[in-house]
Amino acid sequence: MPHHTTRFLTRCIVAVVGLLSSGCRDATPTMLEPEASRTASTPANCDQVRVETTATLGTIEYAPGQFTVGALPFPATVGGVSGVLGSIVTGLDPSGKTAQGAQHLTLIHFFASEQGGFTTMDRAVCAPAGKDAGTCRVNDVLTVVSGTGVFAGAKGSFRNHGIIDFNTNSLSVSLQGRICHPSL
Repeated sequence: MPHHTTRFLTRCIVAVVGLLSSGCRDATPTMLEPEASRTASTPANCDQVRVETTATLGTIEYAPGQFTVGALPFPATVGGVSGVLGSIVTGLDPSGKTAQGAQHLTLIHFFASEQGGFTTMDRAVCAPAGKDAGTCRVNDVLTVVSGTGVFAGAKGSFRNHGIIDFNTNSLSVSLQGRICHPSL
């Protein structure tokens, strides 16, 4: 792989990790975790979601001949529906005079199953994690923006915290939140 491509992929991954890690620093409630949800039960048409796994980072073709970096689809269950969850990086905004600081990413996450799916729009921060330049902490809040099938009209959000390791092209995923839709 050409050096400039490797460096770009590394920056993309670092950016995702940083975005996710910035979400951990803020203890204020977000759309993912409204104040009321900390003590109230989940409404009847909503489902709590928790995904803990390790995903593989790779190149994803999101349109014919158009490629980007993202988390390759991995098995997940959302709202009692089994499918796959993945992401693509749609934008990158490095910080620091020489792009040595946190990387700010724009992402789309997607869940797909035979019963339907949904997409999210989000921004993540990927901040350096320790002394290894090949790893970063990522924090992200994912907001559901569209759905199909049983997820038509879905609303909700998730928070993800993880570590991106460019040395192994892996991402630890610790995603939790809530999705609400009429079919639940």
